[in-house]
Amino acid sequence: MRTAGDDPRLALPVSVVDASVVVDWVAPGVDPELASVKLLKRLAEEDAELFAPRLLLEEVSNALLTGIRRGRWSGLAADASQHVLLRLPVRLVDERRDIERAWDLARRYDNHPVYDMLYVALAERRRTHLVTADATLRTLLAGFEWIVGPDDLLG
Repeated sequence: MRTAGDDPRLALPVSVVDASVVVDWVAPGVDPELASVKLLKRLAEEDAELFAPRLLLEEVSNALLTGIRRGRWSGLAADASQHVLLRLPVRLVDERRDIERAWDLARRYDNHPVYDMLYVALAERRRTHLVTADATLRTLLAGFEWIVGPDDLLG
């Protein structure tokens, strides 16, 4: 398994971000002290290059709709958050080899959802960090030291 220390390119301000982090960035009424939000501010200051599979838009949009259904926020607030989502400086990348790798990873790791593994496959291919607030995913793939939580990058 490759670790962050194995490749000097991992030190560059480039990261793959998953939906668990991006939801924190755009959700109505999010706490500005949340680690994910602080990380966004730092990444913006560093002019970091951010990547995600195109699936990110569907996942975060669905989370916003779920928030409306559960009464966490209003439709108007979710509409504003959706607008912010579509303006985030995240480069959306899809390649067939990522879905193939995601499938392999999902099968190897307890049939974990392929959509989560797409983020892993993209970060692996780009040789960069995957930033995720998904503790279950980080625990499942604990040997992949380049899969980190927002707190890990804040130092």
